[in-house]
Amino acid sequence: MEDISPLAASVGKIPSGLFIVTTLLAQQKEGYLGSWIQQVSFSPLMIQIAIRPGRPCYQAIKSHGRFCVNVVGQKNGGMMKPFWNPDSAQDPFAQLEWSLSPRGNILIGNSLAALECEARSVFVPGDHEIIFGEVVAGHILQPEDKSLTHTRKSGLGY
Repeated sequence: MEDISPLAASVGKIPSGLFIVTTLLAQQKEGYLGSWIQQVSFSPLMIQIAIRPGRPCYQAIKSHGRFCVNVVGQKNGGMMKPFWNPDSAQDPFAQLEWSLSPRGNILIGNSLAALECEARSVFVPGDHEIIFGEVVAGHILQPEDKSLTHTRKSGLGY
């Protein structure tokens, strides 16, 4: 068994939600399983996502500045599984029910909710970039569901 320091273990106890961040650029669908997402402002209504350069979505978001955060609920129907292996050659959307919003964002049908965002600024504090996005549209897709949360064994890795 791996020995985890008290520092790493204690940071890993910070709870977070689970999300599928999606974007579409030139008919290319991209998505990744994210957990470092948080509301940061009431006015304007803004959230932040932390994304490591090179992840799916990274170049598309940087290019056109749009993304959608699909909130994973407790009754998610396995929507996270296609995104567990970001290096897979398989299209993760092939296994999911999804649709395009009028704004051109990917909404995953089993999501609890979806937040359509436009990137407003970026901050680079370390190995991930923080993208601040203004929430410009929201959708409740599974009103009876509740957000899925998790903690990690260690704050030093996924």
